[in-house]
Amino acid sequence: MNLPLYIARKYVFSGKNAVEVNIISWIAFIALGFVTACLIVILSVFSGLEKINIQFYSEINPDAQITPKTGKVIENSEQLLGKIQALPEVKVASKVIEERAFIDYNHKNHIVTLKGVDQNFNQIFGLDSMVKIGKPLSTEYPRDIILGQGVSSRLSLYMDQVTPAVLYVPKPGKGLITSKKEAFNTTEAYGTGIFSINDKYSEYVFAQLELVQNLLNYQKGEISAIEIKSATADSKQFLKALKKIIGDDFQIKSREEIDAAFTKMMNTENLIIYLIFFLILIIASFNLAGSVAILILNKRKQSLTLRALGMPRGKIKQSFFYTGVLITIYALFTGLLIGTLIIFLQQEFGLVSINMFMAFPVRFTLQNYLVAILSVLFIGTAVSYFVSRSIALSALQS
Repeated sequence: MNLPLYIARKYVFSGKNAVEVNIISWIAFIALGFVTACLIVILSVFSGLEKINIQFYSEINPDAQITPKTGKVIENSEQLLGKIQALPEVKVASKVIEERAFIDYNHKNHIVTLKGVDQNFNQIFGLDSMVKIGKPLSTEYPRDIILGQGVSSRLSLYMDQVTPAVLYVPKPGKGLITSKKEAFNTTEAYGTGIFSINDKYSEYVFAQLELVQNLLNYQKGEISAIEIKSATADSKQFLKALKKIIGDDFQIKSREEIDAAFTKMMNTENLIIYLIFFLILIIASFNLAGSVAILILNKRKQSLTLRALGMPRGKIKQSFFYTGVLITIYALFTGLLIGTLIIFLQQEFGLVSINMFMAFPVRFTLQNYLVAILSVLFIGTAVSYFVSRSIALSALQS
């Protein structure tokens, strides 16, 4: 029989003769349980939001993107594109040019990301389906552009096939600039549609590839990237097949690498939220420290009796340590149970909504449960150990 553990189980809630100890133990139990429930709920909400955000940001991206290792231009892209499209692992490949540009319309201006795309791009990105106002790009109208919601709002440009917007990009070169004409390449374009995807693409303007090539003074075969949609679910095999044919002058970015900045931002947000709750958990553990300390003082006479009966001082300290650990475990189990119930109800019934159309997403993950369990056990065990060692030493002096 483990006598310290047996005594600890008796001490957890000490009965009618120790009302003050019971109250403080219950406060510690409720505080730790509440923080545990909040921690697992918040982690599950962030997991749900992460999944939704990855769908919004990542699933509209290509499975792979090929760019030059040096410089900004892929020359003779048709030859490389032919090799890529011949691969059975490739479903479709699209030529694109992406560049920062300045747009001016009706004396309003804005800096945007201008992206020139070919006819295959829609099969990768599904851009046509994202046009909410107006009409999508068409090869019949090479000077049409479609704008992200942010650009459209900033310029007050919705659909105007009469008054053109003017696109500017800086000219490469050296020497003294004496006029706007010497500094910028310009072209006129007509806003015919507005698309809505997410915040990242709110500042984008899409145009036909030829229009952007002319604006940047690119030759017909010059582009900045090739974006590819895979025909296979095996991403490793897909990327391996691409690497075999593209040579050393180009680099491949997978979907995960394209989204590296976004993924890093999401992970940073998750870490910050976890650290905030870890701090709250430490504060809540003060109740546990107070509960163990008062229990030691309350049970001083019983402890001295056990000491007189020959029980080692270390065993008596151990019983108080186990008491704190047991309160922590009971609170952890209760908090996880309540948190899981809240997550389940939110998942099934959408109790709390982001807006009238969408409930806050939540997702059960083993990682979240492991983080919550290890965090609470670590704090509870550490607090119980230090309090039982430091206070018991003076309280047990006979």
